[in-house]
Amino acid sequence: MSDLNPSSESRLKGKFKGLLDRLTGANSPRNERPSGSRSEFMTAMLADSMLTSMFRRALGVTGEGTSLNVLQGARNFVMRDTTFYVAQKIEVHEHVGRGQDDTLFVPHRPNSSAMFTGRKDVLEKLKDHFAPADWDNKHRKSFLLYGMGGIGKTQICLKFVEEVADRFSHIFWIDASSEDTIALGLEGLCSHSDAKAAGISVSSKSALIWIASLQSEWLLVFDNADGAPEVVEKFVPSGSKGNILITSRNRSLGRVTSYDNCLEIDQMAEEDAILLLLKASYLTEQSENVQSIAHQIVNELCYLPLAIDQAGACIEAGLCRIDSYLEHLSQHRNKLMNHPSFRGASQYNRTVYETWDLSFNEIESRANRKSEGHGRAAAQAAILILETAAFLHYENIIEAAFRKAALKFSKGHYSRLERKVKTCITQLLQVGEDQSWNDLFFHEGIRVLMSFSLIKQYSALSGIYAIHPLMHQWSRNRMSISQKKCMMQVSKLILVNCITEETTVENMAFHRLLVPHIKTNYQLQEENGFKKLFDDNEYYWFSNVFQDNGMWKDAEYFQYEIARMRIKKWGEKHPSTLASMGNLAVTYLRQGKYKEAEDLLLKVAELHKKVVGPEHPDTLTSMNNVGLIYSKQGKYDEAEMLQLKALDLYKKVLGPKHPDTLMGMNNLALTYSKQEKYDEAEELLLKVLDLNKEMLGPEHPNTLLSMNNLAVTYSEQGKYEEAGELQLKVLDLHKKVVGTEHPDTLTSMNNLALTYLNQGKYDNAEELQMKVLDLYKKVVGTEHPDTLTSMNNLASTYSKQGKYDEAEELQLKVLDLYKKVVGSEHPDILTTMNNLALTYSEQGKYDKAEELQLKVLDLRKKGLGPEHPDTLMSMNNLALTYSEKGKYEEAGELQLKVMDLYKKVLGPEHPVTLMSMNNVALTYSKQGKDDKAEELQLKVLDLRSKVVGTEHPDTLTIMNNLAFTYSKQGKYDEAEELQLKVLDLRSKVLGPEHPDTLMSMNNLALTYSEKGRYDKGEELQLKVLDLNKKVVGPEHPDTLTSMNNLTFTYSKQGKYDEPKELQLKVLDLRKKVLGPEHPHTLATMSNLATIYGKQGKHNEAEKLQMDIHTTQQITRE
Repeated sequence: MSDLNPSSESRLKGKFKGLLDRLTGANSPRNERPSGSRSEFMTAMLADSMLTSMFRRALGVTGEGTSLNVLQGARNFVMRDTTFYVAQKIEVHEHVGRGQDDTLFVPHRPNSSAMFTGRKDVLEKLKDHFAPADWDNKHRKSFLLYGMGGIGKTQICLKFVEEVADRFSHIFWIDASSEDTIALGLEGLCSHSDAKAAGISVSSKSALIWIASLQSEWLLVFDNADGAPEVVEKFVPSGSKGNILITSRNRSLGRVTSYDNCLEIDQMAEEDAILLLLKASYLTEQSENVQSIAHQIVNELCYLPLAIDQAGACIEAGLCRIDSYLEHLSQHRNKLMNHPSFRGASQYNRTVYETWDLSFNEIESRANRKSEGHGRAAAQAAILILETAAFLHYENIIEAAFRKAALKFSKGHYSRLERKVKTCITQLLQVGEDQSWNDLFFHEGIRVLMSFSLIKQYSALSGIYAIHPLMHQWSRNRMSISQKKCMMQVSKLILVNCITEETTVENMAFHRLLVPHIKTNYQLQEENGFKKLFDDNEYYWFSNVFQDNGMWKDAEYFQYEIARMRIKKWGEKHPSTLASMGNLAVTYLRQGKYKEAEDLLLKVAELHKKVVGPEHPDTLTSMNNVGLIYSKQGKYDEAEMLQLKALDLYKKVLGPKHPDTLMGMNNLALTYSKQEKYDEAEELLLKVLDLNKEMLGPEHPNTLLSMNNLAVTYSEQGKYEEAGELQLKVLDLHKKVVGTEHPDTLTSMNNLALTYLNQGKYDNAEELQMKVLDLYKKVVGTEHPDTLTSMNNLASTYSKQGKYDEAEELQLKVLDLYKKVVGSEHPDILTTMNNLALTYSEQGKYDKAEELQLKVLDLRKKGLGPEHPDTLMSMNNLALTYSEKGKYEEAGELQLKVMDLYKKVLGPEHPVTLMSMNNVALTYSKQGKDDKAEELQLKVLDLRSKVVGTEHPDTLTIMNNLAFTYSKQGKYDEAEELQLKVLDLRSKVLGPEHPDTLMSMNNLALTYSEKGRYDKGEELQLKVLDLNKKVVGPEHPDTLTSMNNLTFTYSKQGKYDEPKELQLKVLDLRKKVLGPEHPHTLATMSNLATIYGKQGKHNEAEKLQMDIHTTQQITRE
């Protein structure tokens, strides 16, 4: 019955002696490693005394009762007493292996690897699925574990069988790697004593009949069933009893078990992966440093069990220490992943790369078949897709990219492509007679790859795929240089041809998915020295994607390359070269690199004048862009002068109604707004709006842009009602024209939210900003500059609401993201740092605020210059912090310097200059220089009324401050008169419930109290308190200030019990909202101590004063 005969004895003896040497370590350089025991096997093999004797002689085994397991070189054999249990057919392999080759192995209660770690969730799922049931309720239970090679399917199955062996009377383990191995395994079962007792013949069919007839619980395991489902289906026992467990790389085996009873085995959990590495490395040290290094290694190996096991074998063998493994991996990846010395840790008998090579070789053999057919084409498609994807990112491989590329590629001219590249790309991007992509070739290839678990689909309808990161590297490493060069170009052409210039929401979302693929593609082309394969046109399309996603640094890289290539190809004066230089300059501008942008745009403008003339539209565009840079730099007069000149030329060359002329008018209006020439800006924007409606229509994007800019100008003038009304109209039109998720729509929503904020409608602003933020994250991604701006705005709203902790948390997050996205010195990041410093001030963290403001000031001086408006604003904010800290001399000195610089840069009557004068006056007031404060405030009020009018919110702020000075001087009548005026105007302009209006009511109430009109003061303060609770909430800092002021009025009336109760409540709330160390909290404690003193409760007063002293000392330290 055996395929061996006695004449084979001498040949086998030499082979098995060599195997014995390897088994005992005679020829192995590695240290001895324990392996899982495999001493117990199903006794389903043929017994042949002559064969047994021959093998015992070949192996040099003597003595009765000896049991020897041959684990390497051949399939597992067991000798007990005089019987050698083996399959009908024996093959001996020269190479070392552990039970994963072509011969049969039918273990009983097989043991998992001693290194087995984790997978508790999978084991529990299997135990639940195969849990015992009542006999009447018993039915066939089947389950499939599928996943990529090396992910640990067999080991999980072995561990499961080991843990539940007592549940089953028979466990049959079948090597299902081919139809032949299944048949041989089943034939071997016919020698089982129970099978022989049943009198069955030796055949797979007889074995299946016998298994089906068993009345007790049995488990049939088909391991490595990687073929088609019908292969296994042939060998499933009939009937409804028993249990079947399958491991496969092919998810399609779910047809055998039902897809409900399938589980994909994914990467290991991090904790389990680290434990496996340390086990496999034989490292007992569990120090924090070793754990940290292990974490880095398993992360680099993407939590793949076989790769981690191999790494452990490498470390244990002494090739490297654990702390140098990653360095070895980076230098010798192919060797470490493919070296036969490191196969053994998991008894898998293959390295990581050998495991995947097995699958690839099978696909390749199908692709190379001589006979034409469906299978051959599908295999060719699979190889082509896998090798193309090797030069894309391993995640989010988008089917839509191939579809879009096919439509564009079919219309292009690629006669210069190498023949091999053209053949590959043409196969992938086949277009039918109806000019649509013929996706059958692609889907057939995907089907093959999925059947070997070489690629994974996210969902049935998504058309988005992924490859395991290590497999992604393997697919690239196995290629020759020429093949890499070819497939690099194929993947690049797909990326280039799937990009369009459409600005739809869908297209922007698609472009966002392309970003990692483009990055991977150009990084790999640089690593492999293929940079010359790219031309300027291809870089142009890539730069567009990065621009769409606000990734200015990446856009700059490509635009710089485009300009360099075009200068080399055509020279500086070529129109295409100048266009690329202009685009690069605009990208510099968006990154806040104003000097580089200015230098390059001035050069482009001069070249345009020489090449196409001073009145050519391209020259005018360059002039207009230079004007925008001047405006960004705070050079508003230069910007205005240049934009006026460009506008006159636009009108002359293109006409007064041309879209470019109107855009020039729009940009000039924005400069007017920066100069706070709001009347001129409004007049010009109204004109632009009318002309855009006439020329382009009321719903054209340019028309909506004009409306939006006009609304912003209204808001800057304090005309919040007009601004809000127009912004709501713009928002509705944007939703109608471009959709609810388009960036233009989101900009409209953001602007409306800022108007709500200015109106004191903080809850409305927060609600809208949160919605905008969610949409920005969805449409352009979490790290897009527009998303970060939205987060920053939301943080400002939190601050206005008195939610300082939430504001701080969000601003710190924005700060980290800005550093990552645009760099640490970008103007936007400095704005965020400035806002964070203001939040620190609101929290009473004046030292942190000062430290951050000094840093912002230094960076703005460096990046923008010492006289830029933003630099001066930083100086102003720092001075205010000095004032809050009681450093009045430093504050006053710095504010005078700021005021002089504002006069020089913006002019003596610019609103910002006037605001700086107002701040100087406030510092005078805090220093007790009330007369100097009054004199300066009167001057500021006169100029402010002249420039922006008496009803502008900023004018009313100055009037309010002047009234405060009057009150300090004891001029209560003048204070009351002015406060009544401010209150009426704020009620009219901002509304009766605006926070600023309520502040005016509060100040007026304090004046009443100072004048001894306590009843009126108390009445008004109670009204303010109720309104603050309603408008900003019962715990807002403004509400607590109202409560605090009310206690002042009570105290003035000698009502000490009421103020004590109210002060205690204020103290509790300020501790909760602002913290126990905030200056306002300490002020409340001081007020309460004063009340205790007036009540004669000196011990309580003294204790409070001691608490204040201790807190202040801790804060200083």
